[in-house]
Amino acid sequence: MLVLLGPGFDGSDQGYQALARATGLVPYDLRTRVKPGSWGLIRAFGDQGQAQELASKLLAQGFPVVVVDRQVVGDSERRHVPVSSLAFGESDFVLKLKDREMRIPYGALACIVEGEVQPGRAGGAAASGSTSSGTLRAVTPGEEMQVSREAQLTAPIGYLAADLHFSTVLWIARLDTRVFDFGPGRGGNVAVELKQLTNQLSERSGVRVDRNVRSSSVASFAEQPASLRGASWPPVSQRARDALDARFDSYSRVLGEAERLARRSG
Repeated sequence: MLVLLGPGFDGSDQGYQALARATGLVPYDLRTRVKPGSWGLIRAFGDQGQAQELASKLLAQGFPVVVVDRQVVGDSERRHVPVSSLAFGESDFVLKLKDREMRIPYGALACIVEGEVQPGRAGGAAASGSTSSGTLRAVTPGEEMQVSREAQLTAPIGYLAADLHFSTVLWIARLDTRVFDFGPGRGGNVAVELKQLTNQLSERSGVRVDRNVRSSSVASFAEQPASLRGASWPPVSQRARDALDARFDSYSRVLGEAERLARRSG
């Protein structure tokens, strides 16, 4: 179970001191874990009762916390559904999916998580490409160059994406910039176009756009190997294009659930 502190935390010295007294953690450690304006992981528990006890204590002191079951990371119900285009309306927006269109009220949106997806990125040591000394062997210069060339040809290329999370359903609408149609008059800068689109959707729906995956302590947890997270990660697809990203996909799922719970309690 994950005890998460919400983006409403003020980040003041007094706030960190009060949080330290309530959690038993030192302020320095808390400053690295939680920052104002983004979700932060305070503590992870294996026991639900302990997590709820800490959360209740923090809530009583006015801290915006939720408890998220770490199993959401590998929940098959939280699948990504690709979106090919989006159209804004007065009170709702239309998502064009592979085989149909869906009209969704702005109020049904819980949050938007935006960032870079790297297909096939695994957690922990696998993400950094580390190897044990027992697997090392001598490589000739020519062979080294060939291995490097093959790795560049076969490694999936990262891309920008935005995940739309909803209040009442668990599936996630993914805006994959490799295939998403931004419409006529586009400027050619995918990062700018995606940001403009998600900002507009955020303004109309009144939800947050989270772009903190690179610095969040929640993302650091998500990138841990499954054995350390205590959750089984679905197997990577055989197609590189559809391969999972153990960091961004996990982070997005946890953030979506946190925002959903926060909206219910608010």
